[in-house]
Amino acid sequence: MTKPIGYYCAVTPGDGTFLDHLQNQYGSTFEKLTKLQKLYILTSLVGNLTNAEIEKAGSYSSTEDINAITNLIAQIRQHLPMGEHLSLADAVINQLKYQK
Repeated sequence: MTKPIGYYCAVTPGDGTFLDHLQNQYGSTFEKLTKLQKLYILTSLVGNLTNAEIEKAGSYSSTEDINAITNLIAQIRQHLPMGEHLSLADAVINQLKYQK
């Protein structure tokens, strides 16, 4: 069982915010969206966060950093079973939430 959006985000039913609108349109647990639609949203959110971090840093990562992470991503794709990808994504998201 998934928790409602309000568990994770600052939204109260009827408060008129954008998150309240999303909740009204797609359900409090996004139950009206398909798995693929949720993955597209996740992809977009991660892209937005990545772009914000690049702007904050003032530049892109060094070539060495990009090469290292590209290799890591390739290893994940090759060695991690698809059923573990969401679990790893959840772990990374939680680490990002609390990283200073």
